[in-house]
Amino acid sequence: MKTTMKFFVILLTLVMQVSNVCADDNGGSPVLLMRSDPITGNVGPRRAPARPRPLYLEIFLSEDGSSLNLYNPDGNTITYSIINEDDQEVAAGTISFAGQPNASISLETLDYGIYFLQIVANGVTYEGEFGLEE
Repeated sequence: MKTTMKFFVILLTLVMQVSNVCADDNGGSPVLLMRSDPITGNVGPRRAPARPRPLYLEIFLSEDGSSLNLYNPDGNTITYSIINEDDQEVAAGTISFAGQPNASISLETLDYGIYFLQIVANGVTYEGEFGLEE
């Protein structure tokens, strides 16, 4: 019984801390974001604070790889950074979803490769990665 309860608590913690990311119907690829621990810098689940307000943010890579499309119906403001494999910031900015739930980040100037996405919303950092292919 205790093992089952521990598993349920761990699973619930993971669900609370991982941003639910969905692809749209046009064949886009989802980008999974996980919460980054501000103390240790580790990415992944940790003990959840009491009743956190989860960030609802859908992010998907467009089919042609030219943009990251974002959807946030709650009107949040986010700050993002895109970092390449050489640990260089290649794009950054702030997006406000106030008044409109959709936004996009242009990737047209980026070369092919793996990129890391950091998003900060409400003082919480989320991290994910995506790849651009030829």
